[in-house]
Amino acid sequence: MTTPAMTTDSVIHDIGYKPYTGPRLGRGHILRSLYWFSLRSAFGFGRGAKARIIPLGGFAAMLLPAAISIYKVASVGGDPVLTYSHYAYSMSLFLIVFVAVAAPELVSRDLRHHTLPLYFSRPLRRSDYPLAKLLALATAIFLFEALPLIVMYLGTVASSTSGSGVWGQTKALVPGLLVALAYGVAFAPLTLLIASSTGRRAIATGAIAILFLATTAISHVFESVGQHEVGPPPAPPSSSSAQPDQTGQVQQSDDGPPFRPTFAYDSVARYGGLVDPLRLVEGTRIWALHATDANMPDPKGAGPLYGAELLLLTGLTTGGLFLRYRKVGVA
Repeated sequence: MTTPAMTTDSVIHDIGYKPYTGPRLGRGHILRSLYWFSLRSAFGFGRGAKARIIPLGGFAAMLLPAAISIYKVASVGGDPVLTYSHYAYSMSLFLIVFVAVAAPELVSRDLRHHTLPLYFSRPLRRSDYPLAKLLALATAIFLFEALPLIVMYLGTVASSTSGSGVWGQTKALVPGLLVALAYGVAFAPLTLLIASSTGRRAIATGAIAILFLATTAISHVFESVGQHEVGPPPAPPSSSSAQPDQTGQVQQSDDGPPFRPTFAYDSVARYGGLVDPLRLVEGTRIWALHATDANMPDPKGAGPLYGAELLLLTGLTTGGLFLRYRKVGVA
């Protein structure tokens, strides 16, 4: 058995080292890349089809009242089923589901695996990561709330036959967009702070959902305790209006519409909304816009307190989020 002859004609190719000479995009490009990636992730894009079921399904549900309003206005000439500024609060259940899924998706997976899906040629600054995630989730919440308003606005304006009608819809749309922005600014740092406390997305989702559902239930209890009926009782039917029927039984005639009791709220009900993040935004809306279309107690004199607590909550949760990531990266 012979062994193959050794050859010595190997060649080493000197391809040289060429340093990168292109433009250096810097910190701003890092922020924009992480922001855009996070915004797409909030709606499930860039992942499997199952990841888009809840975000896009919730968005489709948010569009349903807008579609009904467009049909109602175009067919019978009625008013929209919901006002622009009250739209978000009326559909708040879908917002809770959306943020409970989106916030853990943005941060919990990174915490669990100690890595980022994006590769950067230089390390992030310690504040870049929470800033990009915060801006992305706030934008996602705003889009989730604002796009149905814009769809309803465009459909309603298309059915309008006068310039005053278009102007009236435009003036009504602006407060609705501001309310959508308020939800994004307030809920993004709150939910991200909760989600950043664990690397398990299921636990973070449950914690966010429990927070909103529990505080809403507590606020409902305060409303029930502080609600009392006002107005005169229904007038008893007069004896002259009672007529016997064929069986000899006396039947009371209908002398007017059925009695509908009205309710008033004391301070317990008005201040009860301060424990609920949803009602913080809604109470601030009622106070700031003098809204009359709400289905929660009018805070009246407590309105400034709602606004102040909303600002305080947003500031504390935003600061807490940045403190949570104070060890992320080195400048």
